[in-house]
Amino acid sequence: MAARKKWEIKGINEKQELSDAAKIILGNRINNLLSSIKNYFSEPSVENLHSVRIALRRVRYSMELFIDCFSKKKFLAFYRAIENLQDISGSVRDLDVMLQNINTIVHEDKVKVSNKVIENIIQRRANLLDELKFQLMKFIHGTPLKKFKELL
Repeated sequence: MAARKKWEIKGINEKQELSDAAKIILGNRINNLLSSIKNYFSEPSVENLHSVRIALRRVRYSMELFIDCFSKKKFLAFYRAIENLQDISGSVRDLDVMLQNINTIVHEDKVKVSNKVIENIIQRRANLLDELKFQLMKFIHGTPLKKFKELL
């Protein structure tokens, strides 16, 4: 038997109802997200944050495909929570890229950049990371996740 591809999800077959498949797929995506969040809290590295961002995208985009399979109220509350986490984690990533680009310009192009600018970016990133950690904790212990998991 061939090994599963990373996009294949156990329990899905072509004969089942769309809503049943949606529950399996979203359950899998949510479990992967929760695992990524747990890893991030254990080791808050850039790589683990990136894994959280990927898991958030997979949940959100899968949700967009299956919106008609679920109660709108519970669905949208959960979707907004995912969207919020994706926005905050994206802002952190934007600052990481900005710092990398500034570093490249400073070292390769020999452009002088004020330490105040770099300190400001680093402080903004730290503030956003604190907010992200708070929002992740709120998410994993919150009602939208609990209510949405009941639909699965």
